[in-house]
Amino acid sequence: MPRARLLLGAASAAVALTVAPASATAAPPPLRNVVVNGSFERPLVAVRSSHPFPAIPGWRLAFGPDIEIQNHVVGGPARGRQFVELDSDASSGIWQKVPTQPGRLYRLQVFFSPRPGTSASENILVVHWRRFVIGTISANGIGLRNTSWTMYAFKVRAIRTSTRIELADGGISDSVGTFVDAVSLTPWRGHLWP
Repeated sequence: MPRARLLLGAASAAVALTVAPASATAAPPPLRNVVVNGSFERPLVAVRSSHPFPAIPGWRLAFGPDIEIQNHVVGGPARGRQFVELDSDASSGIWQKVPTQPGRLYRLQVFFSPRPGTSASENILVVHWRRFVIGTISANGIGLRNTSWTMYAFKVRAIRTSTRIELADGGISDSVGTFVDAVSLTPWRGHLWP
């Protein structure tokens, strides 16, 4: 009889050992995104339409005529229901200041797609951090029937309590090209708040 209890105890211990690793592999909690309206969901635009705005929640014009939000006009978004085109009536740039902690590292993430049916010269995204260019991205939309989103991430360091992020069209200024969506800025994992 004592032997049976010992086996039962060993079986319980084995079960506990099997269960423990599953909880240890759980994903870390999501990091807080400090970008306001990074997926361009506000203001809401009707499905299969686009609308130009002088400014939208979180974002202001750096240059150009307006900020154009699209909702499934010539393709779907990377996230949510809407995205922004940076060459609506002409090339444009948008910016926002985000809260940062001096000396901290961050991950700036942007989803970019060429406009379907347009060349790479029409689809050039220029990414600025603190008014410095940290990336120039181009993609060809010839032959695409829908958007083709690619995520780009940049490791950046803050030097002030707020930092300017700017996204600009660097392609031909002719009213088509450079789609952006799902912009985020989060602390760099492994370099979190003290």
